[in-house]
Amino acid sequence: MLRGYYTSANGIINEERILNIITNNLSNAKTSGYKADTAIPTTFEDELLLLYNGQRSDTGTIRYRTIVDSFTSLEDGSYEETGSPLDIGIMGSMYFNIQRRNGDIALTRSGQFNIDNEGYLALGSAGRVIDDNGDPIYLATADFKVNEQGVITAPDGREIQLALTFVEDTSDVEKLDTNLFRPYEDLGWGNAPEGMVYRVRQGWFERSNVDVADEMVKAMDANSLFRANAQALQIANSINQIACNQLFGITGN
Repeated sequence: MLRGYYTSANGIINEERILNIITNNLSNAKTSGYKADTAIPTTFEDELLLLYNGQRSDTGTIRYRTIVDSFTSLEDGSYEETGSPLDIGIMGSMYFNIQRRNGDIALTRSGQFNIDNEGYLALGSAGRVIDDNGDPIYLATADFKVNEQGVITAPDGREIQLALTFVEDTSDVEKLDTNLFRPYEDLGWGNAPEGMVYRVRQGWFERSNVDVADEMVKAMDANSLFRANAQALQIANSINQIACNQLFGITGN
């Protein structure tokens, strides 16, 4: 019955990981620019061996389903109009560049910006928005305009191009925070393919792309499988206890 232990315990671990991913998606359903994660299942093979009279005997190969990673969907979320000049949304596969406190650059679709205490355009505590020269954008005030190509016109007349990076929707990215990303290859900015259409809209922001109804269905399925595997583990444990009791009973005669 060791196989029963392995299979049911493996199932419990997998469904727990899936539920954790789903829970994180649901908890960030209202986070601007958040991109939903999906668990990636795979299998591994394990040879079960028996010892009989000192000889090793193969009993066959068992495939176990396991969750080794997650994939982030980069599909657009819905957009909400706020009228706030500090809310900036991008329609198309382009991302803002944020200079984090450690100097690293991260990408984001979250356009709910603010003016920090030194007058720079920032994404909360995550870092400052940079221009196409790689410099943090100093504005001092929210009284600025942004056109559809991402050019900011400051109150003093300066024109500042937002650093925008093109990332294909099918790309694999590393999540650095709830709505910060880093591609696994260095893309820089200003890399939009020739003829690519995108639109920057001031007074709008992008919501998360989490489908709450779909995530709830996945959660119910995962919870049902978790419970089923837990019950199977209990049954396997009971059978093993009975087998041990009978074996010891025979041995004692």
